[in-house]
Amino acid sequence: MIHGFIDICRTYPQIPLFMAIAVGYFIGKIKIFNFNFGSTAGVLVAALLIGQLDIPVTPLLKSVSFALFIFTIGYKVGPQFFGALKAEGLHYIWLSIFFAITGLGTAIILGKVFGFDKGTTAGLLAGALTQSSVIGTADGAIKHLALSDTLKVTMESNVAIAYAITYVFGIAGMIIFFKLVPRMMNIDLKAEAVKLEQEISGSSDDPAKSPELFDWNKTLNLRVYKADNPGVIGKTIAEIESMFPHKVVIEKLKREDTVMEPGPDAVVELGDVLAMVGIRNRFFKAEDLIGPEVDDRSVSDIIGEILDICVLNKEAVGKTLGHISSAHGHACFLRKISRQGHELPLTRGTVVHKCDILQVAGVQKDVEKFVKHLGYPERPTALTDLVMVGIGCVVGTFVGLIMVPVAGIPLTLGIGGGVLVAGLVAGWLRSMHPTFGQIPTSAQWIFTDLGLNLFIGCVGLTAGPKALHALQTTGASLVVAGAILTLVPHTLGIFFGKFVLKLNPVLLFGALTGAGTITPALNALKEEADSTLPALAYTVPYAFGNVFLTIWGTVLVYVM
Repeated sequence: MIHGFIDICRTYPQIPLFMAIAVGYFIGKIKIFNFNFGSTAGVLVAALLIGQLDIPVTPLLKSVSFALFIFTIGYKVGPQFFGALKAEGLHYIWLSIFFAITGLGTAIILGKVFGFDKGTTAGLLAGALTQSSVIGTADGAIKHLALSDTLKVTMESNVAIAYAITYVFGIAGMIIFFKLVPRMMNIDLKAEAVKLEQEISGSSDDPAKSPELFDWNKTLNLRVYKADNPGVIGKTIAEIESMFPHKVVIEKLKREDTVMEPGPDAVVELGDVLAMVGIRNRFFKAEDLIGPEVDDRSVSDIIGEILDICVLNKEAVGKTLGHISSAHGHACFLRKISRQGHELPLTRGTVVHKCDILQVAGVQKDVEKFVKHLGYPERPTALTDLVMVGIGCVVGTFVGLIMVPVAGIPLTLGIGGGVLVAGLVAGWLRSMHPTFGQIPTSAQWIFTDLGLNLFIGCVGLTAGPKALHALQTTGASLVVAGAILTLVPHTLGIFFGKFVLKLNPVLLFGALTGAGTITPALNALKEEADSTLPALAYTVPYAFGNVFLTIWGTVLVYVM
């Protein structure tokens, strides 16, 4: 019975592969002390265990799934990567470069001290610095070594095993690290976040009262009032709107039988009917200020819209939310602003970067008008530009095959690095010309998450038979080396950012989680600071960290 099942798995390797993915995702969701392993580590562990059955896996599936993953990573961070080169993110670029070089140097030293082979050292870097893409670039570089096929297979297995052993501390250790270190340095992150938010918002008052671009809201209300209060008769639309302590917008005015869209200078007369848009609690005193609420369908027939807008226009990029508000955002309400999927604080001083996503609510005509000032509407779609994806992967593969001799060493980006570069360029081109090259968010998730875990599953199944031997010989030393490699770049990065770059501690810690591409640590940091401000410094280092650390997989194999 068991032998029959094993024979079926060997004949149809998709069965154990999908089994590893299902079990791995389940393992990744299990929380222990508010920490979970994540899908990638879970799939790898499951695949290593199932791999004890000695399952042959076609290399083509591994190559294709990794190409889709790494191309999409480049596509996502491309605009931020190239935009940072000419934006205010220069400090973050230097921090990212410092972190990446420190991590590479530490990995090489540890590899020499502990006597690890090329594959084990690359896996050490991948797990300790939580960059799964290193596995793919290291595997690609190992294939080009002038070694026997047996030794290559062993090294490729060691990459996966070293990654699995060191990844847990790479994630869990950094969550604890960013919770403890600020306290050890006598830094009150909550207080620092409050001060920073006051600086950004341009307010010295309570940050909760600091002016924002638009009022954050979940639900807009449309209310209609009849102007019979002497206090509003003879006043302009702009003057009446300013009488409310928080933002409301008068969208329509009905005078006798005529319905109009009044400008800010339009004067209100006795008996006029005003249609107003705002948040429910903004209207509590509206009847006292204007007059009784009425039900008039002729003036309340207004279509609303909620739309994600990708910021692309030069007139908006680099400007603050406050500037955009006063210039173009009078009649719109901002629900949130996000950068690479991370929500940012809504303050007047928050600087808008290229490809930031503003989720805007309001009357449809006002929202559509606002789009023209910001960039491109990200309307829901299921279509993916597979032409760009296919060409990008082809071009990237050829770029990765190019070898440049440096000091006698034939250096190359490798297939993974080449496809990553192609993704960076594709993402940047998409930001310049948003009419082509679209990959919807859902498709990006499939390509990155499923693509990576299909690749990891293949790696784990292949490495499975050698896992026990590797654990017995290098397991303990890998745990120690992994902890050292995780801690050293982050610790030195703190000193570099604090004393050389003189970064605010909230932004410094956020930037380091980005340089190390550790999103769970960023979430822990936001909880510790009780603020989304650390995300402001996360995205640029995250873009550069993905590029540098991915390429290090190839570099390590050649220099070790």
